[in-house]
Amino acid sequence: MATATGKTHCTICGKEKATIRCSGCLNEFCYKHWEPHRQELNKQLDEIELNRDLFRQLLNQQIEQPNNHVLMKQINQWESDSIKKITKTAEETRQILIKNNNQYIHQVEVKLNELTNQLCQFREELNRLTEQLTKPLNISIQEDSSSFISQISIVRSGEL
Repeated sequence: MATATGKTHCTICGKEKATIRCSGCLNEFCYKHWEPHRQELNKQLDEIELNRDLFRQLLNQQIEQPNNHVLMKQINQWESDSIKKITKTAEETRQILIKNNNQYIHQVEVKLNELTNQLCQFREELNRLTEQLTKPLNISIQEDSSSFISQISIVRSGEL
């Protein structure tokens, strides 16, 4: 990391002395200031390593617990909200269907009752006509024997 370069000016104190060039920052340091500079670089490296370790820990958490990711939580919330909206819409639609179906069934029942009444009336009429057809006629034959050939006529005794 450092190379000896001979006498130059120290970056810290500005004195011309034997210096060491830092290969990282390319500045010249005398031996008195070289050690503190090296310690500062080590401190910075330690902080970088600590930050790397913290980042690794965060990365491992996301690998081990992908459901805790902020976007995953957002997706889960979207899913939950969507399910609630779908459930609400489905229930409202079911209620509309039930209402319309009940109205339709009522209309069909009214028509069925009308048809049933008409069928009863037709049956009564058919029974009356059948009875009239099968009962003996309200007609009789009468003879008048006062003439040489007796007269015959039909007498009705009721209505058809």
